Amino acid sequence: MTNTPDQATTGNDDVFAIPIDRAAAKAYIYTMQHIPAIVFGVCSLGLMYLVWLVYYSYFGKWLIEQQAEALQYRIEGKTLRVDYGVFFLKRKSIPLDRVTDFALAQGPIMRMHGIWALGVQTAGVGTAMPEATLIAIENPEKVRDELLRRRDIAAQGNRRDYA
Repeated sequence: MTNTPDQATTGNDDVFAIPIDRAAAKAYIYTMQHIPAIVFGVCSLGLMYLVWLVYYSYFGKWLIEQQAEALQYRIEGKTLRVDYGVFFLKRKSIPLDRVTDFALAQGPIMRMHGIWALGVQTAGVGTAMPEATLIAIENPEKVRDELLRRRDIAAQGNRRDYA
């Protein structure tokens, strides 16, 4: 097996790093964090917006950079790993054989930045919310197809184990 720049092999597990458009992620995070400030600032005659702007001009730029850099999505064997967070690092491990759907979505703000969100829906969660949402991935359709292919392989492996 030859490794592409997006893949690496560690031991027996195949690791596939899902590429992220960091610049688009930073722009999207920046926009999403400024919408409440703009709305609140207009409602409070601009005073709170000015405070918010000063806050984001220093600490906010650093925080947005860190949030975008902390995003990491990868497939390790039969598991999708999602890492995010700055002060509180969150790591999700989602078994691919439990995934029922990978849904691409693009709202108006995402469309403005040219990015997509890939929602990962699993069985047994009991909510309409996805188990994880991957934002700003490069080539979202290609990544979704690869995830579906690997999910099908993981599900077939489990069916053979129980048969």
